[in-house]
Amino acid sequence: MRIALAALLGALVLTAFSSAGGQTDVEKELKKFQGTWTFASVIAGGKEVPAAQFKGITVTFEGNKYAVKKGDMVLEAATQKLDPSKSPKTLDATVVEGPNKGAVILGIYEISGDTLKVCFDPEGKKRPTDFKAASGSQTLVVHKRVMK
Repeated sequence: MRIALAALLGALVLTAFSSAGGQTDVEKELKKFQGTWTFASVIAGGKEVPAAQFKGITVTFEGNKYAVKKGDMVLEAATQKLDPSKSPKTLDATVVEGPNKGAVILGIYEISGDTLKVCFDPEGKKRPTDFKAASGSQTLVVHKRVMK
């Protein structure tokens, strides 16, 4: 009986550490996002958006929240949920401020050093499976970290 109880407790402890490990992966991933990023390029529905349209616009990540701003004006704010265990890594952004308030945006991301690539469906209908915005409503954005 004692052996069975010890095995059960051991399994519970391992499960708790496994769950905490998953959370740690998300926290590590969130740390990579922190700070302010510029928009280096945007492709929407297969068409490159002229740089003049996103000049001066930044996105700032704080914890699991982000805000897209032009100067001090917030264009959109959202909370994001990351899943770095998937391939490609996924994110779900819930818009809390801006014209799309209440929308859930399904996307994928890739972060490497000071470059962040995000591909998403702004209509929230279908999560992209690769980093292309060849047609439809998919949008591909490349961000560069703002150095302090």
